[in-house]
Amino acid sequence: MGKWTPSQKQKSGLISKTFDFFIDELAELQEELDCPDEFICDFLEIVKNRWSLDSCHSKARQHKRDNPSSY
Repeated sequence: MGKWTPSQKQKSGLISKTFDFFIDELAELQEELDCPDEFICDFLEIVKNRWSLDSCHSKARQHKRDNPSSY
């Protein structure tokens, strides 16, 4: 299976909207906590790790996709 690539419509729609939402939320979090950029980077790394191919979260999502009738 090849690498998934979003369509131009997806990029300019939901992906762009989600990116803007993340940026706004992280800016608000940083402002409320008065924390350095380093904290935000570490926070994002934790979020990123949930989608790592080795994470239990990723494996559970894949299992759910592979076995939709069992849910």
